[in-house]
Amino acid sequence: MSMPYVPPPPPDDEQSIFAHHQTGVNFHKYDEHFVQVSGPDPPNAIASFEDIDMNSLLAVNISKAGYFKPTPVQRYSIPIILAGRDLMACSQTGSGKTAAFLVPIVAQMMRDGVTATISKEQQEPECIIVAPTRELINQIFLEARKFVFGTGIRPVVVYGGTSRSHSIHQVMQGCSILCATLGRLLELIQNRTVGLQNVKYLVLDEADRMLDMGFSLDIKKLITFPDMPQKDKRQTVMFSATFPEEVQRLAGELLKTDVLFVVVGDMGGACCDVQQRILQVSQPLKTQKLIEILRITGDERTMVFVKTKVKADFIACFLCQLSIPATSIHG
Repeated sequence: MSMPYVPPPPPDDEQSIFAHHQTGVNFHKYDEHFVQVSGPDPPNAIASFEDIDMNSLLAVNISKAGYFKPTPVQRYSIPIILAGRDLMACSQTGSGKTAAFLVPIVAQMMRDGVTATISKEQQEPECIIVAPTRELINQIFLEARKFVFGTGIRPVVVYGGTSRSHSIHQVMQGCSILCATLGRLLELIQNRTVGLQNVKYLVLDEADRMLDMGFSLDIKKLITFPDMPQKDKRQTVMFSATFPEEVQRLAGELLKTDVLFVVVGDMGGACCDVQQRILQVSQPLKTQKLIEILRITGDERTMVFVKTKVKADFIACFLCQLSIPATSIHG
């Protein structure tokens, strides 16, 4: 019987928390993107982080985290969230969405005071952030640690595939901001480790991917818990790289009627930072074509996506037999 996995704690010294800042590819180019805002009475966009009415400690943390000039999604989203408005923002991955919701939420939490305490039998976070994958939610948590450094606001991350008792222990140490994947979040609510009555901010990141991965029923379950504040009593923020009909329907259920929509660039368009080539190859020749491409790329690191776990293992073994170092990951 395998032991439940307990992830190692991230280092909590200041240098480690603020280390490894990495922006998206061509981050500076986002200034060139057209931004469209729709909805009633939107607040003015900010030109710089200095335009934000915030505690000086947060301003220092933003600078130490390596954020100097807001990207378009940050310029428009931050003042909307600070104004207490619900938001649906569409912007491609790598455009700075995480800071676009973390900065204003932390600013408001610092203004209103922190209520989370370790002495409570049930933790009642003021902010819940949900994302579709473990990797993304952990990335959001690591960014949150930067913005809340020294403030007394405590972010916690929980996700499936790890020990449940470890997740419970982490939450019970005090939890102001809960970063979670949906499955583990629902477990913690159902076993009464987490109470929803104090939720002021609900964030859904990459909402389109969550719907692709079949989480819509879980999202509905989350918002219909009896102690979850109704949508007119909380602030809800959704970020998405695309805006398909299912996301629009979900937005209608989650967001207030005076919601503001921010669209950066060509919504649903292909990422302009990636060159895309499509080769039409018959099934028997696909493996040979893959080998040709890998011979040309040489030592460049390459990811090969396939449909099944068996195919992933087969391709990895096959490439290794041809002296092309490869491994597989799936599940």
